[in-house]
Amino acid sequence: MMPLQLFNPWNDLALAANSPHYTPPASAVQMAADLADLSLLWTQRDGLTLSPLQGSEERPPTPFLPWGWSPLQVRLMREAGVEEDFLPTDSQLAEYRAFASRQTAVTLLARFRDLWPEAFRAGQLIGTSTWSESESEVLRAVAAYNNSVMLKAPWSGSGRGVRPVSHELKDKDIAWVRRTLARQGGVEIEPLYNKVQDFAMEFWAKGGKVHFEGLSLFETTAGGVYAGNLVASEEEKELRLSQYIHKDFLQELREHLIILLNNANLPTWYRGPLGIDMMFCRAIHPFVELNLRMTMGWLAILLARRQRPQEVRLFRIIQENGRYRYEINNLSD
Repeated sequence: MMPLQLFNPWNDLALAANSPHYTPPASAVQMAADLADLSLLWTQRDGLTLSPLQGSEERPPTPFLPWGWSPLQVRLMREAGVEEDFLPTDSQLAEYRAFASRQTAVTLLARFRDLWPEAFRAGQLIGTSTWSESESEVLRAVAAYNNSVMLKAPWSGSGRGVRPVSHELKDKDIAWVRRTLARQGGVEIEPLYNKVQDFAMEFWAKGGKVHFEGLSLFETTAGGVYAGNLVASEEEKELRLSQYIHKDFLQELREHLIILLNNANLPTWYRGPLGIDMMFCRAIHPFVELNLRMTMGWLAILLARRQRPQEVRLFRIIQENGRYRYEINNLSD
């Protein structure tokens, strides 16, 4: 029997499998075991708790707030003795899974272009993507983007399920597309961008609405695997972004994004973190990924709230010889 882990880095993979009996890859299980105490950052130390999802909300919350929800996570929590009132139902899980799909990001990016067309026309914002559910649709989308694309599975973990392609699709690329369509029912296709800076906006969702919690400045490898996060005050993060984005425009972006998300039909039962990954290229891409779960950016915000305002640190995940650890290094003068 798998032990209960609140830090479940396989969550997106478990959503793809959509089975309570899914077996995560050994590397993800090892990562969860090695970094299990990360959950203390959002439960015991910062008091992010799980309120009842069924019945009366007046019951005391439980500290068992998971990184993300999936049929597997619900089974593990149930086996660990978490009461049913604190667990989503099958229909709620299906709603959560659908919203956490990359198809939602494609839809919301298109809606954002309609919500704020002047920012796209002015070249302050960029970004487009296509959702395809057949091989022929994928091929047409790839050709429309001049054979320079990022292919993405609907649900996948950090660096998994994404495939950069800078040429006509070869046999191995088409085989990947066919497998993904067969297993997950769709593929997202977006142009390849010359990324300069990754960042995100982190929110707390409750009752189908969101409120802003903070910025996340993070790094990824060339393959899209998470590498680290800046741990700093909001003022410091805004200052670092100011070489690309004026502070006033950043605030406008946040306000428009809140309008978008508050009208996105978020699952009303869901109470927890929500993150929108963005990037700066020649302009801002405002909707690269949607994460309906805890993120490393959220952890960095919580860490920053417990340090002195002038402190600047770097949170990193280190992998060595098949084991994982995290470091928090001081960058302040």
